[in-house]
Amino acid sequence: MKTKYRTIFISDVHMGSKVSRSRCLNEFLKAVEAEKIVLLGDIIDVSAIKRKFFWDSDHNALIRRIFKMVKKGVEVIYIPGNHDKELRDMAGFDFAGIKIRKEDIHITADSRRLLLLHGDKFDGVLNEKLMFLYTLGDRCYDMALLLSRIVNRVLMLFGYDWSLSRYLKTKVKNVVKFINDFEHLVVAEARSRKVDGIICGHIHTPELRMIDGYLYANCGCWTENMSAVAETASGEIELINLDAFAMSELRNNIKEEMYFEETEHIQTIGA
Repeated sequence: MKTKYRTIFISDVHMGSKVSRSRCLNEFLKAVEAEKIVLLGDIIDVSAIKRKFFWDSDHNALIRRIFKMVKKGVEVIYIPGNHDKELRDMAGFDFAGIKIRKEDIHITADSRRLLLLHGDKFDGVLNEKLMFLYTLGDRCYDMALLLSRIVNRVLMLFGYDWSLSRYLKTKVKNVVKFINDFEHLVVAEARSRKVDGIICGHIHTPELRMIDGYLYANCGCWTENMSAVAETASGEIELINLDAFAMSELRNNIKEEMYFEETEHIQTIGA
């Protein structure tokens, strides 16, 4: 029996790069049902593709999964990020059933208004003087992710789940000044827009908490993390944060009976 959600929010899959865990996301989507899917940017890493083209069968399988969901009547909204910013020129259009928007307002089942955006609008580095540093840091981060994959596989043999990339990420992001008090800038945006909270991505750090009375939810990513934000039928907002062991269990359940059990990996905030 599949786990049912009203809405699932996903960001930072980075298809087109070798660090994308598109296969894991595809398996996750097989195990859930949703009325609506929101793709909150950096789903396709156009920046990485421009540097060095990479596209594998796992990426194709995930794309097919999303379009299959559209065909079944699932509403899919795509809000581009900084790595797929080229798609922002298509904002307002529907592409094969997928609605492309620069941002959106989501109304939860319990009537809360949540602003949906990628999050790169808060960057303090996107100017001419720091663009070179930003690009250099981005490539170093990709290298850290690849190295992390190797380390993780070795540690898994001994029953450990630790991510080198998660450990290094904050240091690298600070070097390039990728964000400046990101969470509080997001909350300030929610306050100015007179909404009840924000769901975003961009910084690859899954989080769900209340800040100064506003809901802050970050989807994380599908590179070094395997995480998403979801809304239940009653309007509660959950953070789904799967580790390697939970993903392995999910994969086995899919093979056996397409069954996904909610565990301690899910964190919830209601109205």
